[in-house]
Amino acid sequence: MAVARHLPYGRHQAGDRHSSSSTKPGTSSSAFAYRRNEERIAAEAALDGIYVLRTSLAQDTLEKGGVVLSYKALANVERFFRGCNTELEVGPIRHRRPDRVAAHVFLRMLSYYVAWHMKQRLAPLLFADDDRRAAAARRAGPVAAATRSEGALRKAARKRAESGEPLHCFTSLLEDLATVALNTVVPTEPSVPSFRMITNPTPLQARAFDLLGVSHSRGYL
Repeated sequence: MAVARHLPYGRHQAGDRHSSSSTKPGTSSSAFAYRRNEERIAAEAALDGIYVLRTSLAQDTLEKGGVVLSYKALANVERFFRGCNTELEVGPIRHRRPDRVAAHVFLRMLSYYVAWHMKQRLAPLLFADDDRRAAAARRAGPVAAATRSEGALRKAARKRAESGEPLHCFTSLLEDLATVALNTVVPTEPSVPSFRMITNPTPLQARAFDLLGVSHSRGYL
């Protein structure tokens, strides 16, 4: 998909050759004066905040609403970089060799790919909206601000999932799941051999593992 770029209207940037059009200077042999160009200021205010999206794709390939949604979806790229540096802890490293740079970028993309799929499956336990179709149906249009589904609003108000578990953000849920541990038990009686024991998951952890389709003790179900 071609990336749409916006062309802003409204106030001119500093240093623009037209930036002085909002004032009307006047000079004399002994003084300098200026006054506001109210007509020009009003014309610019009428367009302030309006921008145009332009794409190289034909309208039958990507209609107008799709262009707007694609442009707004660029926020996901910003979330990707922020998520790599925070919740995934895969921050930038100063590599010099091309193969190491490529390997680091691959690991960042792979970690984000895995995290994205985990978030989709764990959505019922997260504050995230897990009914995107209902949310899209409540939205007035692609230009309007994004809305949340009724189910997501109920979750946010109750701070609990539909099944009763407390809601989490992705990071706090991972921290909760990290408490499941494989312990090596060494009995005090020398004749009894040591053995390993996995901690029993809490109801929240069991629900999370069920949504992910994995077993806390045996891997994939």
